[in-house]
Amino acid sequence: MRLLLVTDTHLAPGVAPCNENWHAAKEFARTSGADLTINLGDITLDGTEDPAQHDWALASSADWPTPLRFLPGNHDIGDNPPGAGVAAKQPLNLAQLAAYRRDYGSDYWTIDAAPWRLIGLDAQLFASGTQAEAEQWAWLGATLAEARGRPLALLLHKPLFLDDPADATPHIRYVPQPQRGRLLELLAPCDLRLVLSGHAHQHLDRVLDGVRHIWLPSAAFIIPDARQERIGEKVTGLGVLELLPGGHRFEMVTPPGMAQHMLDHPAFDAFRDR
Repeated sequence: MRLLLVTDTHLAPGVAPCNENWHAAKEFARTSGADLTINLGDITLDGTEDPAQHDWALASSADWPTPLRFLPGNHDIGDNPPGAGVAAKQPLNLAQLAAYRRDYGSDYWTIDAAPWRLIGLDAQLFASGTQAEAEQWAWLGATLAEARGRPLALLLHKPLFLDDPADATPHIRYVPQPQRGRLLELLAPCDLRLVLSGHAHQHLDRVLDGVRHIWLPSAAFIIPDARQERIGEKVTGLGVLELLPGGHRFEMVTPPGMAQHMLDHPAFDAFRDR
């Protein structure tokens, strides 16, 4: 199975840098030979503030050349708390979650590509304390029990952690504790091979404790060093993942026509300080 992975596309009416790069990704998809494209979240520029951006994103994706699956990001349905006792700046909005499920489909799912199983999770539910979070935990437990012995790839909007899975320092970039510990405990008996995420607007590819963690860069724009520390490669692009019976291959690609826009572009003036 050959997959295209895009993230942080930040689509919205009138925001030419994001929309033009999405078009470049679409043209690449036409000739890529991919079986499926997955958007890892932050589909919209700020759909939590302007829900009409979701209509734009869906219309812009209607003629996508492969089947297309989505996961939600913080700019789509609101955010989870970054840590215990720390409130989210834009908390998860359950009405927007319901609208997401109506328009995009389920916010967590599995895809089987024998022998692989892909598990997509809604990172925005973690630490939300909602019934939706409890339902995802129950679903995940059952899904992992069925997947014992199969190689797994986990997909979600946020990276699990920076360097140390036990780090409890609250941060908006990563899955919070103690939910991260609970997730890793559930995954421990499984053959987890890959964790694929977005959100950071940087590309990072490394193996930690036998698991390959790949951060996909934004397909829309780069955040300047003055606004965000540099951890990986700051570039726009997408990922090409090939799942094979005996392993996998991954390549990071910047398609023709996908520009290296910066967040200080005038098109982002109204969005930049949110």
